[in-house]
Amino acid sequence: MTTNQEHTARRIIIALQAISDPTKAEHSYGFFKAFPGGYGEGDKFLGIKVPDLRAKAKDYNNLPLPEVGKLLRSEWHEARLLALFIMVGQFKRTKPDLK
Repeated sequence: MTTNQEHTARRIIIALQAISDPTKAEHSYGFFKAFPGGYGEGDKFLGIKVPDLRAKAKDYNNLPLPEVGKLLRSEWHEARLLALFIMVGQFKRTKPDLK
């Protein structure tokens, strides 16, 4: 396991790709209507369940904000959702006067 200082958006996406599931990705494609004309048109999926992403977010709880921003701009739906989970966790731990 790497330390938090070694985590980068690129490495995190590679780690997410390693646990991807094409069958779940296909289901998500239909569920989010990512096909042409659908409300999620163009979205790309790795096929990772939300509980797994929430667990992963704990691994990256100290990810620097610039790297979180890179995840937010990812082409992958799950990377963007992971970024949001990381930000929520960081916000909860932030001192009230810094929020």
